[in-house]
Amino acid sequence: MALTKYQEGSFRELFSISLPLMLSSFSMMLMLFVDRLLLAHYSTAALNSAVNASTLGWGLLFGWVVLTNITEVFVAQYHGAQQLNRMGEPVWQMIWLSLFSFLFFIPMAIWGSEWFYGSSPETAMERTYMRWMLLFGPTFAAYAALSGFFVGQGQTKLITLLAIGANIINVFLDISLIFGIEGVVPSMGILGAAIATSLGSLFQMLVLFYFFLKKENREKKGTGNFYFRPLAFWQCFKIGSPGAMFALIEIMGWAAFYQMMTRLSEVHITIAGICQSLFMLLLFFAEGVSKAATTICGNLIGAKRTWFISHVLKAGIRIHLLFLLVISTLFVYFHPLLIDQFLPYATPEYRAFIEIKLMNCLYATLIYVFFEGIRWLLSGILTAAGDTTFLLIAGSLSVWILMVVPVYFFVVKIQASVEVALYFWLLFSIGSVIIYYWRYASGLWKSKSIILEKPVL
Repeated sequence: MALTKYQEGSFRELFSISLPLMLSSFSMMLMLFVDRLLLAHYSTAALNSAVNASTLGWGLLFGWVVLTNITEVFVAQYHGAQQLNRMGEPVWQMIWLSLFSFLFFIPMAIWGSEWFYGSSPETAMERTYMRWMLLFGPTFAAYAALSGFFVGQGQTKLITLLAIGANIINVFLDISLIFGIEGVVPSMGILGAAIATSLGSLFQMLVLFYFFLKKENREKKGTGNFYFRPLAFWQCFKIGSPGAMFALIEIMGWAAFYQMMTRLSEVHITIAGICQSLFMLLLFFAEGVSKAATTICGNLIGAKRTWFISHVLKAGIRIHLLFLLVISTLFVYFHPLLIDQFLPYATPEYRAFIEIKLMNCLYATLIYVFFEGIRWLLSGILTAAGDTTFLLIAGSLSVWILMVVPVYFFVVKIQASVEVALYFWLLFSIGSVIIYYWRYASGLWKSKSIILEKPVL
């Protein structure tokens, strides 16, 4: 069953599916970017606390999101195989998993923030931000499971409109809760940012759940099949858990990186935090293309037309080259505005001291965005085939061996500059692209099979 009117695996097909997913992801990343931007205007301490706490918090949360979002792969393959009445089954199994995740997130929200950050007043903001992220953890997981149902079929417009609506709500709540409304809402600072983002995720999940359960989907696509089915649950868990473990290991590596930057100096963490914020804002493009590649390749695998997958890879590389050209051009003209927004209270002396280092790191970040896009593209293709164990092993080793350990040795121990730390981002990304491409070129992923031939009773 064709996803679009365009040739399978073509540039136009990949871009047509990617675009709404990019807009959706951009809206989500904009939530976090706006959080950071408003917190920078609230206080530099609040911004740096959010950088640390959100990185670690996402390390605990993102694994669940990756695991439950494996529904996209199953739905795509069922859709390609024209087994439409089975598409609701894997989604419900991951909704059940989201409910089970309360057993993890509630204790972590209550006690976990102190395990990681202690009880000193200096880390109070980190504890607050992380606690609220984890309280709403099951909401993020359920949203990922539900979005996979729509994305796996190429139905991306709803996801896009919903993300834009949630972003508008988030901006309003951010401004109201971070800075307060005189006489109505007290200023909450970093707590307000955490609450705003969490409520935005809850809104998205509830709206998607409503559309998931509409009559047409219940009758034709099995969304009324809500029973817990151990074999189907295990199949989703088996394919999704390596990606979830990798997400946890990778983000823990990044958390270690930002902890090292924090301990080195305020300049290190400020520059790293600004670069991370820019990367997160631009990550929408890589995520959109990656998810579109997973959808297209999953459908091609389900329909047993894998020879079109090489076209998807070539189209994805062309798309990322165009994006690099666009963002580099925009950065040349608008980088002063970006720096002004993140250093609103910097003295002229401090800004002069930090600006050259920051510019070098921001240029490195733009190159990093390109190579991460290729890495995510290859990851999306391999994920569509269910080759997630390889991604777990290769990805986990590369982030620590190519980035975290070298940063510790050269930047922490030998006291190299903050620019060197950013250059190791590039080493990690380029090295990962080479490893992932080797796996893709080997063709070993083509032997994978993930959907069950018969319905699970």
